[in-house]
Amino acid sequence: MSELEIVKQLKEVMKRAERLNRIQLVVGIPSNENSRKGSTGITNAELGVIHEFGAPEKGIPERSFMRSTASEEAENVGRLGKSRVAEFLKGKKSAHDALAEVGAYLQGKIVEKITDGDFVVNKEETAKRKKSSKPLIDTGQLRASITYEIRENET
Repeated sequence: MSELEIVKQLKEVMKRAERLNRIQLVVGIPSNENSRKGSTGITNAELGVIHEFGAPEKGIPERSFMRSTASEEAENVGRLGKSRVAEFLKGKKSAHDALAEVGAYLQGKIVEKITDGDFVVNKEETAKRKKSSKPLIDTGQLRASITYEIRENET
């Protein structure tokens, strides 16, 4: 391979890296997820924060499903991200597709955690009202609101 070809390839990789630097992956509950069927005032994002951090003044314990999953899956997400970014830098996939694979993976793990997580069970009065002692799954709306977005950074 000639020096000219190497320089051209390097410039292409740098161009791709700049592109990747202008986008970001966000996984969780977008704040525009405002609606909750049958609920007045509280959004899925607000409900997620209440459960993620707890609300001791209301007797709601912390039931972290996003932070704990991100921590538990950090190594897997890191490996997946590294692999997908390498494919992007080599021109084998788009930046969007690379990040979407990582986002879909983490989204699935968070949903799985809500479904199967080992959380403090609902209090007896809450369990009677919701007909279940299992927290975070009443209507399924919170779980269904977990998603990922690929955002363009403002430059």
